[in-house]
Amino acid sequence: MGNIVLNSREIQINVNPAQGRFLHALMENEADFEKNGKMYQTGFRATFNGGRGSGKTNVLMKLLAEVAFALPRSKVGLASMTYRHVQDVVLSQSRKVFEDYGLYEYDPKVRPWGHYTLNRRPPETWWHPYEGINTYENCICFKNGCTIVFLSADRPDTARGLNLDVLLMDESFKLKEDFYNTVLRKTVRANKYLYADPRPHRKGFNHPLHWLIADFTSAAWTPEQQWIYRTEELMKKDPKRYYFQEATAYDNLDNLPGNFIETERESCADEMTFEVEILNRRVIRLNNAYYPSLSTSRHTYNEMYDYQFDDKSRLYVHKRIDYDENKPLEISCDFNARFTCMVIAQEFPSELRFIDNIFVKRANTTLVEEMATIFCTRYKAHKKRVLFLYGDSSGKKGDPGRTTTHYQQLIQVLRNNGWSIKDCVQQSYPPYKIRYRVVNTILSESKPSIPRIRINEIECKSLLISLQHAPIISDNFEKDKRSENNEKLDQQYATHLSDAFDYIVFKKFSRIVPITSSGSRRMRTSNAA
Repeated sequence: MGNIVLNSREIQINVNPAQGRFLHALMENEADFEKNGKMYQTGFRATFNGGRGSGKTNVLMKLLAEVAFALPRSKVGLASMTYRHVQDVVLSQSRKVFEDYGLYEYDPKVRPWGHYTLNRRPPETWWHPYEGINTYENCICFKNGCTIVFLSADRPDTARGLNLDVLLMDESFKLKEDFYNTVLRKTVRANKYLYADPRPHRKGFNHPLHWLIADFTSAAWTPEQQWIYRTEELMKKDPKRYYFQEATAYDNLDNLPGNFIETERESCADEMTFEVEILNRRVIRLNNAYYPSLSTSRHTYNEMYDYQFDDKSRLYVHKRIDYDENKPLEISCDFNARFTCMVIAQEFPSELRFIDNIFVKRANTTLVEEMATIFCTRYKAHKKRVLFLYGDSSGKKGDPGRTTTHYQQLIQVLRNNGWSIKDCVQQSYPPYKIRYRVVNTILSESKPSIPRIRINEIECKSLLISLQHAPIISDNFEKDKRSENNEKLDQQYATHLSDAFDYIVFKKFSRIVPITSSGSRRMRTSNAA
């Protein structure tokens, strides 16, 4: 832990060692170069990959303050997966960090001398950015004209056509690489040669923060999220233009409770979650995946909120729009003595959309009744209370010493809460080899007549990880279920949720999927009820 004097100002900022190294690398970079007597501006690309408690959000806010001081009248993009997340991140730490820099929010009555506004038009006497602002309801405006615009993947139109001086991204592992490459990255192009490098030995070059692209992210869970490590590979080839840094809570212990690491270890349900979320360990990519046709870039969506600006609070109020309250819901369940789960879906024209997943590990009643109660509470505002029920056929069998089956317990709670149930549970399922071909044929989207699968990547994170990490165990394409007996693995990431996914997809679509074996001979799925 130490102090750092930034941009030659008489402001000392406390940073941990990892934060200090990162900020130093950004502000001392020499990415721009000279060729044949001409100065070329390339911009610097950096990634701060940190586990929970490492201080990555705090250093992001510090960097925003640095940019505000260094690049007056610039336009800066702050992006993440959802607009809600961007707003929450800014509100959670910005005021405290900005006050460390001597920056206070403007208030016409309380602080008319303030330095920035949040989600409101600044006073007319303040400077404005060189690039115009369409609306002030989604930005921070500083007195010197530097303006931070909030961007998100669930509102992609807010980013298209922008000209930015700097781009910063929070939790970039949640963003699709295609969205970064085709939309976000191309916005960093404004005001070439306008901001001079203040370092004496870099006369003629641009400011090291101008055209900066930096992302701040936790570790990736799925194969498609591994793109966040590409900066590390590029750094090996061109260290002048790229910088990659990893950090954990151990780098930030002076700012955390003394028992933070131990408490987080205890709160994580398994060692894998602790290693990924806290220790920032990387998840190994599967080569023998049970769902090789699954692609998070194709099969997921994040457009789940509608935002309405509230003039009184100066904030956006969000409402879910990815499912229809006036249409039935569909659920599929998987039962286990230590873990019970369900996936929630809704059918749209040519699309089955997975909107949520619920799981229970412990309960005061039974796991099944607790899961049903959580569902009823979460969807109490749903208007069309009709539920199509799919799932594990073993749930209809009685257990020794129990008078009711899992499904009887589930249905009783649902009916008590006003839901009408349509039982679609299949009596039995064919071998894994047939299920494997049916599900992966659907995921491949090779025929327009086959419905598409779309999964909410925010609400169904556990389902996606369960699908991505389900391996095959033999040439018969049998799903490797050993993760369900692994006490070191959080069972929400084991194969339970992937089984619930299989049950509903197979039952709904197996009859219309053209599965062939040995050339042209059609493989029968007659035991699909």
